[in-house]
Formats: sequence, structure tokens, C-alpha cells
Amino acid sequence: MRTLKDLIADQRLYFVKPDMTVLQAATYMDIHNIGALPVISEKNNLSGIISERDIIRRCVVKSLDMSQTKVGDIMTKTVIVVESHDTPDYGLKIMKQENIRHLPVREGTELLGMVSMRDLLVDILNEKEEKIEMLNFYIQYSG
Repeated sequence: MRTLKDLIADQRLYFVKPDMTVLQAATYMDIHNIGALPVISEKNNLSGIISERDIIRRCVVKSLDMSQTKVGDIMTKTVIVVESHDTPDYGLKIMKQENIRHLPVREGTELLGMVSMRDLLVDILNEKEEKIEMLNFYIQYSG
């Protein structure tokens, strides 16, 4: 059974710091085509997440100056985290239950990466397609 650690093994961990401006974070997100980033404190602890939704709801709609507003002022501070040994199915269940689209993945206290709902759905779909292929092969060649 695949784990979330397997799923993010080849991914680079992108993150921002709370004292960066929202404009810097948004630019970074745009460059790397990322919808959400973990916010890492100076002590290398996960202190929040900033997402496109946070930027729109807490900055753009309120007409805040994104070049002056700090990430720490608009980030989501209550973060739901999953463990590296959890499965993609479990991650998707948590996302649906909490109505979120991004989850940080940690191993102990170390942040390994982030998974999106899209990552999980693609992985689960690929797994189902492999099972279908195996069953078709079995049906065709089972004598």
C-alpha cells in the first residue's frame, strides 16, 4: 500500500516565511505553479499555510496592500497535518471532512512536503486503473 511519503518522495518542499510580504509569496506561488505553501517560522516550525484562497479572502477583498502585508498576518494558523505513513485514501478523507485542498505531510516533527487534493485524486485514479488492467489481464488469460 502506497503512503503519502511515497507520493511526495520526488517533490521539492517549497515554503515561505511569516515575515515575507504577501506579494512575494504570491509571486513565488506563481513561479512554481503552487496553490498553497507551508509557512515556516524562524525556528523551522510549521506556523501556518498560505493559499490562493487566503490571499483573495484576507488581502485582495479587503484591499490590503500586498507589498506591505506580511504572510504571517493573513495565513491560516490552524493547520491540519497528516503523517508520512498515512495513505492517499486517508489524506483524501481528511480533506473532504475538513473542506480543505492542501495537507502538509510530516514525519515526526519534520515537514516533508505538501499534498493537494489533485495529487491524491490522480494517485488513487492511477491505482484503480492498474487494478482494472490486472483484472482484465486475468479475465483474458485465465484459461
